[in-house]
Amino acid sequence: MNIILTVIIFIASILLVSWISYNTGRSVGEGLESSCFGRGGIIEGVEIPLTTISMAQNANLQKSNAVAKMSSVEGKVEIALFLSEGNLIPEGSVLSAWMIDTGSQGGIGKTSSSENDQKYGTPFSNVDYSKKVEEAPFSLYLGKFEYDEKRNGYYVYYSFSDVFDPYDTIMITIESDGNIGDYDPRPGTPILIGEIKK
Repeated sequence: MNIILTVIIFIASILLVSWISYNTGRSVGEGLESSCFGRGGIIEGVEIPLTTISMAQNANLQKSNAVAKMSSVEGKVEIALFLSEGNLIPEGSVLSAWMIDTGSQGGIGKTSSSENDQKYGTPFSNVDYSKKVEEAPFSLYLGKFEYDEKRNGYYVYYSFSDVFDPYDTIMITIESDGNIGDYDPRPGTPILIGEIKK
């Protein structure tokens, strides 16, 4: 009788341990799956992988990984950025996120530059200057990356009640002036970019 009772207790223990292990593993897996995003609550969005470019080497950030999730319908963008172990953002610098519309001189994607919106006059009231502006990419600042200890990565969340249709690129830059004081509001050195497919 004692042997049968011992066997039953042993089997019940194994089943209990198995059940706990399974559910713990499932919870951890679910946590990892949702740990990359979540703050923005983007429902109908697309994920855009960002790739490092050669200039990332200048700040020793060439092994960084980033992915953006965006919804042009909802007007939301969230970007998760992870540095490789041991790598740090250079002292005095910050990382920023941008959406870019390619200029007429080329780059990733296709420019939305057009004369259709100039019916009543030349932009900047200067023909030569306006042509130079059209050649350059146009950037929309999404914000500065903030470190999230819980998720062990850097994040930006941007929400705006407008569509992102003109933009074709997401870009992460390193701003070596730290974006403090009288800083340059234009993008700094690009380190990761990704094309917004349309």
